[in-house]
Amino acid sequence: MPHRFMSQSSAVSSQPVSNPPDGPASQPDQHQAADRHQQPAIESPAGGTRKQNHLPPGYPALAARMGLFPEKAIFRRFGFLNKLNILYLQAELMEIEDQLKCLQGTDSLKDGDEKFYATDWYCLNQGDNEQLKLMLHARDKLDKYNTAIIQQSYILSMKTPGKSDLDYIQKFLASEDMGPCALDGLDSEVWGTIKDPKGYEPDIITLAPRTEEDMFSNLLAEKGMSAWFKYGLDRFRKPSPVHGQVAYEESALLRLTYLFATALASLLPIASIVVLCYVRSMEARLGFIALFNVLTSFCLAFFTTAKRTDIFAVAAAFSAVQVVFVQGDGGGSSMRG
Repeated sequence: MPHRFMSQSSAVSSQPVSNPPDGPASQPDQHQAADRHQQPAIESPAGGTRKQNHLPPGYPALAARMGLFPEKAIFRRFGFLNKLNILYLQAELMEIEDQLKCLQGTDSLKDGDEKFYATDWYCLNQGDNEQLKLMLHARDKLDKYNTAIIQQSYILSMKTPGKSDLDYIQKFLASEDMGPCALDGLDSEVWGTIKDPKGYEPDIITLAPRTEEDMFSNLLAEKGMSAWFKYGLDRFRKPSPVHGQVAYEESALLRLTYLFATALASLLPIASIVVLCYVRSMEARLGFIALFNVLTSFCLAFFTTAKRTDIFAVAAAFSAVQVVFVQGDGGGSSMRG
């Protein structure tokens, strides 16, 4: 499984390349050559270094950024156009089907070879008739129609992008790397803008959706990382040599949330027993049992991906353990009946 990265939403600024002064074409001087040699280097897969070619703002720079961060590869699925295409193909096929059925009925009533078209493929194939041409035309249309149906079924199963990934694209398009006008066409607001974050197209999808985790992990990945960069805590980490940005692997965050959830799962039963040991009133004990049950169910829903049936089962088992402890007089404490 490829690593995903949680990166800073605002893009790293790059120095603009200065244009040569007006005049006749000449060989670049030593200072210009030195400037080219000082372009940021990135590590190659083989472990060496190679120069990162300067990409012009616009589609090239955006494509390069999407290539570095696959979860930022966000595009429209063009629901209207795709459905319109399928509807038109369907209408054409309906017309072809109706004409073909009429021809089949007419040919079957003729006295010549046409009456054998319905029972003998050789006669149909050798005959110079409209029925065969219509069938071959239907075959081409069916191929396009079936392909469109299958493609749409797959595309519709693709997920929408996360808020943090969409926010990243919006800020990158408004960054210095992309210039004052990143994209000038109608597609410039496909992802929304920093002035209108919710102005994105409603049919956008991502090619590499993030793994569906528990609510705590998702909250930490989206809100926690945004706050981390917002308050400048990223200055304690060195930028990546690949893309020049401070980035965090999503797998590292998931390990952190896993350890936290594991510790919490170990502490909850102990905390329940400790509290019940020191509570003497039966009414208070029942109240604490209910409280710890609610807390356990909430933790299961928030910190894990447990199903509802699993939550009910764990809550019932946890209640049974606490009741057994209370019936055993909880370490000798007195109870009022």
